[in-house]
Amino acid sequence: MVLGEAAAAGALGAHALFDYNRENFMYDREMRQEQEFHIAEFRIKQVEMWREDVRDLIGLTASKMDKYLVVGTIQLGMC
Repeated sequence: MVLGEAAAAGALGAHALFDYNRENFMYDREMRQEQEFHIAEFRIKQVEMWREDVRDLIGLTASKMDKYLVVGTIQLGMC
């Protein structure tokens, strides 16, 4: 009888310990998933900034070429 009660108490304790560990595991998983989503968002924003920089550099080159075209046209008109 005493052995049966001890086994029941042990099983109850093991179940409580399992539930405690599961709650911690699920909490950690949620936090890790949220962190991974934030990292992905940061990387997406970083790539958008790189693309914007490339667009700006290409735009600068195009505007320089437009200015060179005007200057070249004026110089050819003077000849």
